[in-house]
Amino acid sequence: MSATTNVNQKLEFEKIILRYSVRFEYVLFPFDMVELVQYLAKSGYTPTIGLPPRTFGQNLRFAAKGKIAQKGDTEVEINDERGVIATTSSSPTSALQCFNEIIQLIKDKFSVDLTKNAVFYELMGNVEIKTSRNAIEAIEHTSEKNSCMEAIGKVLGQETSNYTIRLVPKEQAPSQREWFDITIEPDVIKPNELYRVLAIYRTKDKSKVEAFAQSMVENLTNVIKVIEA
Repeated sequence: MSATTNVNQKLEFEKIILRYSVRFEYVLFPFDMVELVQYLAKSGYTPTIGLPPRTFGQNLRFAAKGKIAQKGDTEVEINDERGVIATTSSSPTSALQCFNEIIQLIKDKFSVDLTKNAVFYELMGNVEIKTSRNAIEAIEHTSEKNSCMEAIGKVLGQETSNYTIRLVPKEQAPSQREWFDITIEPDVIKPNELYRVLAIYRTKDKSKVEAFAQSMVENLTNVIKVIEA
């Protein structure tokens, strides 16, 4: 993605929190959650939940919901009821690497290939981008040619403008498995100099999610360049 850059325009990537997740078509995961946490511990992860004691003669199932382990600053989450495995990190590379490690570990230790039952993959990124321009004014500028804003202002008795820009695929519904949702708005604390961006990308194709993660910061920065142009 490319954009025209103003000579006075300067954008700097500040930080990112990225969550990489997969929704599987299982009513219940076909492996033992206690054993999974134990295998993760042996693979360099630190368990973050207490495990129940084994009870002889009883067929009990331990369900997990939430954070179960951590490696560095990468957190591992599982929602057994919804069939979701997720990794969250400030490093896109670490989030994806840990996710792939876990999927491979489950395949090696439990002989279960989860990827064959993947419904969709989803990437969620929370990004901060610093600007040399005024973030509020840049987003307000997108309202200037919007006659709807003028009409709304008359209804409210006060001039109105956009404070948030939200981008989604044209003529698609958020319930679809192929979807993206990008929300751009000024930061609440530093609205004149910082954008806060929430990007969600969902698809059935794992390679597309990986490609989106690798280019996400660059693409979001270029979108803001277009807004500020």
